[in-house]
Amino acid sequence: MTQTDTGRKPVEPIGIEQLIALNDEIAALVRCGFPLGRGLLDAGRDLPGRLGKITSALGVRMARGETLDQALEAEHRAIPPLYRAVVEAGVRAGRLPAALEGLAGYVRSYAEARRTIGLAFVYPLIVACFAYVLFFGFVTFVIPRFVEALESLQLPIALPVRWLEAIGAAAPYWWPIGPIALAGLAIGWFLSGRSSRVQGKRSSLVRLIPWSRSVLVDYEAANFADLLALLIEHGVPLPEGLTLAGEASGDPAMIRDVAEVSESLKRGEPAAAALAGTNLTIRPLLRWVLAAGQSQGMQVGALRNIASTYRKRAKYRAEKLQIFLPIALMFALGAGTTLLYGLALFVPLVNLLDGLGVP
Repeated sequence: MTQTDTGRKPVEPIGIEQLIALNDEIAALVRCGFPLGRGLLDAGRDLPGRLGKITSALGVRMARGETLDQALEAEHRAIPPLYRAVVEAGVRAGRLPAALEGLAGYVRSYAEARRTIGLAFVYPLIVACFAYVLFFGFVTFVIPRFVEALESLQLPIALPVRWLEAIGAAAPYWWPIGPIALAGLAIGWFLSGRSSRVQGKRSSLVRLIPWSRSVLVDYEAANFADLLALLIEHGVPLPEGLTLAGEASGDPAMIRDVAEVSESLKRGEPAAAALAGTNLTIRPLLRWVLAAGQSQGMQVGALRNIASTYRKRAKYRAEKLQIFLPIALMFALGAGTTLLYGLALFVPLVNLLDGLGVP
């Protein structure tokens, strides 16, 4: 690992909770007008671990005369691109605290969705682990005894019992699948806690849960609308504002589509024509507002109303996720485990009793 120009080793990517804490610290310092360099240096001495190191590093850079966005860019290993894009957009608009507050809401929503999913998976995973171990023991120890009893009594052996016997015979080959899958899930969950995973990557474990992805997409749309309204309100041209807000969304697909729209607008195309060829990453309400060609004041108000609408819908979906996801997981795992053990236990037993009952 190479040394940075601050004379220390680069800090590894910080976690989501650490990103929230850093964001709150910077927002508070900017809001009260306290010098950022000195404030971050003082805060870095009190904060533990990686968070304290990156906070001190940012303070050192700013004390040497670097701007906040330059300091964040220099510490790109620890700070995700999403955060750097939001800071750049906030600086350009002259409203950095407002931009940071909007990002804080989105990052907290991601952390809350991740926490909800984690709690929903704890008990079902414990049940699944016990079921896996018991099934392994059943097909490797119990089923062979059933088969021996049936053969010694010269009774016919049903086909499902033969299947279970074959599964038990192949146990040395398939039993590692469970531990490997559990280890993969644990690694994926650990990586989902890094701040870099907050961005709109489809590979993130949290986003693979259907309900949670819809929650995060709505929060991303709300953050995009809020930041775009902030940029337009402070005189940033629409094409440039779209590019900055798109980069701050963190979604690679949206960044690509917004860049295409921005280039079309720079060429003088009407907004409606520029938006016609984009994919569905720009939500319908946002398309309508951008294509309407309203005056600056009306467009800013409409964008903020849209942001409020998406944020309320995301909150409603998050509440549903918290209620129904544990129920759905327990139903699926409980029903599957019951069916599996019902077949594994009762099929051999019925086979034995049926054979004994024949004259």
